[in-house]
Amino acid sequence: MIAMDQTRPANLSEIAPVALLHIDPRRRICDVNPAAEALLQLSRRALIDRPLSEVIFHDSPLFELIDRAARNPAEITAPSTPISGPSITSRTICDVRVRSIEVGDFVIVLSDAPSRDPAEGIAGAAGFGRILGHEVKNPLAGIIGAAQLLERQGHTGQSELLDIIKDEARRIERLVNRLSAFELFSAPRMQTCNVHALLDKVIASERVAIGQKVEFRRDFDPSLPAIQGDPDHLQQAFQNIVRNAAEAASENGRRGEVVIRTAYAAGLAMRQARLGSGLRRAMLISFEDNGEGIPRERQATIFEVFQSSKSGGRGLGLSVVSEVVVAHGGHIRVDSQPGATRFTVLLPLVEAI
Repeated sequence: MIAMDQTRPANLSEIAPVALLHIDPRRRICDVNPAAEALLQLSRRALIDRPLSEVIFHDSPLFELIDRAARNPAEITAPSTPISGPSITSRTICDVRVRSIEVGDFVIVLSDAPSRDPAEGIAGAAGFGRILGHEVKNPLAGIIGAAQLLERQGHTGQSELLDIIKDEARRIERLVNRLSAFELFSAPRMQTCNVHALLDKVIASERVAIGQKVEFRRDFDPSLPAIQGDPDHLQQAFQNIVRNAAEAASENGRRGEVVIRTAYAAGLAMRQARLGSGLRRAMLISFEDNGEGIPRERQATIFEVFQSSKSGGRGLGLSVVSEVVVAHGGHIRVDSQPGATRFTVLLPLVEAI
């Protein structure tokens, strides 16, 4: 007869039905159990002593939970938290628990989130939005205040940069306020807006962010009319496209070029329920870069959430673009080959055909 102690596993975590990760003060993985290997789709050998940010995307809410656990010895919990990383091939939602076990060490527990009432999920997301709004608005106020102080000091040549800082900070503040109220990109606040003015703001901001590595060229049709849209949402969408294009164009240290064009979409008619019945003419906005291109097999899924080829990226930027464009009754497509990638956005105009 086999003794009972011989049938016990050496470590109960080996048969735990939840993923367990032991993290050291440097945020490196000290140990994992088999359930964590299955969740992260990497072997224990590949995970040990590896930075957690290389396994789970660095902008994951999980890192905020670890920071909170470092400040508070109590167990930190978060239901229905998305977990994504370079090796995680499918969207994963987990209930998360983080506990500090030693000075700077943590145990992270990731368990499958059970099905919940949709209203509960909405309440949780809205609660996260309120927390985010509270935590982000304070530093934004400091940024705006510092820019205003520098503006009053009157340093020559700084006014344009300070205007960019103030405008971007206020735009982020508006977006955060709307997120706090659980407003999504699928619910635009429609008003008359000038697409060229929005694109000019994006280009000015990206020139500051990218520097001299990329040349931005405009090819705008000045006869295009204003459209009905949400200026903050549209600017965010355009900025995501331009930032991706600039990063692709400047890879490997080469001199990049991004060309932004606007024109009437000849021979195309669109419907937009928010603008009333009837067909409408369309505006075409294209963003072209001279980067290495997007592999053909990725082009079909590039606008899906959590699809990203960038190191440390979470694949959220282009999914936001798609959501914004669709919410405005428009369409977006991508055409890419080595040396030339073009994103084309089509938006309906106000006047009916």
